[in-house]
Amino acid sequence: MSAAAAPELDVLVVIPAHDEAATVFAAITAVRAAAEHARTALRLILVADACSDATATLAREAGADVLEVDVHNVGAARAAGFRHGLSTELAGPGAAPPNPRRTRPWLATTDADSQVPMDWFSRQSAHRNLGAEVVIGTVSLDPRIGDDALGRAWASDYTGKFTPGGHGHIHGANLAFSGDRYLDVEGFRNLDADEDVDLVHRFREAGARIVTATDMPVLTSRRTTGRVPRGFAQTLGALPA
Repeated sequence: MSAAAAPELDVLVVIPAHDEAATVFAAITAVRAAAEHARTALRLILVADACSDATATLAREAGADVLEVDVHNVGAARAAGFRHGLSTELAGPGAAPPNPRRTRPWLATTDADSQVPMDWFSRQSAHRNLGAEVVIGTVSLDPRIGDDALGRAWASDYTGKFTPGGHGHIHGANLAFSGDRYLDVEGFRNLDADEDVDLVHRFREAGARIVTATDMPVLTSRRTTGRVPRGFAQTLGALPA
């Protein structure tokens, strides 16, 4: 008897992480809950980059596939995750050989210190149904009780880039795109910062249909000392709060 074909994969999500044991379980749980809410066939890959803590163990316990690398580079980590996921689309014992006629899955990426909303995939699907090939979402800070000087300073600066038709932000914590478009532009590059900005720039140059969405914000960390140079944490740390 021949091996049964694996079910079609709807979405492949990649999360890079470097020593994120404190937050990775919640990050993965949120993605899986969003997929269940949208009835989406999900594969989630946590790329544990040079981790010296329990990040990889906790990610497996939360239900993610884990790819361990030692690149010390967020762009290379995201790229490795998508390369691995797309090359093993029919992973598993006895799986049938890959079918070149299969539609490539929709791809999305977020961060290990962030939590996607329950309707994350549903919102992406709605934008895709209207023709989007790339969906760039926003982020929000978890609320604080009492005086929140950092939150006020951040919100004032952040909303300045909102427009009637979307926004002017790019976040690796909230980014999704067509698998075909991703491969067309040769994916994430080995950049230790702004790998998300670089990818979106190449999407635009390639003529991809891009939506800047304000209806699917991802909750992200308030830390002001980050894992990568010129990242979101440094942006927060520079605010006059």
